[in-house]
Amino acid sequence: MKGKLLISSPGLLTDMIFYKSIILIVDQTDEGITGFILNRPSDLFMYKEIDTSKKIKIGLNYGGPVSSDHYFLLRSKKEYFEILNIYDNIYWGNNIEFLFNLIEENKVGINDFILFQGYSGWGRDQLDNEIENNSWIVNDKKEDDVFKFKEKNSWNNLIKNLGDKYVLWSNSPDDITLN
Repeated sequence: MKGKLLISSPGLLTDMIFYKSIILIVDQTDEGITGFILNRPSDLFMYKEIDTSKKIKIGLNYGGPVSSDHYFLLRSKKEYFEILNIYDNIYWGNNIEFLFNLIEENKVGINDFILFQGYSGWGRDQLDNEIENNSWIVNDKKEDDVFKFKEKNSWNNLIKNLGDKYVLWSNSPDDITLN
């Protein structure tokens, strides 16, 4: 599953966490699967004061309901040994201080990464059961640019391309009760 996208199916209409979500699977072990919700920006920010007159402000994305007191990053370039490869040029890690240093040194721009609070996780066989129950659509194609899914309406655009079965859902509002 590592490197694949999970697209929440319209069957998850009542799930307020995963409704209209796109998740990148970043790791798979014997214990379970880890992923980040790519299209769930939050209203939260992380700040670092560089000096008394300058601060770095980074928007946080909601990565999922697990470990909300931990922060993770997704990058398209490997700068330090602790960062883990997902596939090709896509990496993830949790050394946020190193990231702030790269920004401070102008080696990384704000749009070169996604910073997540928490992650999405499944125990062994849990995700297989959810896929079997049609909660998730698995995109087997590894995307060249997962950063394009950062926008909130990405789910609508992605599901539209999955065929006639999903076209109706591609235009649905975020709050389905308004339809």
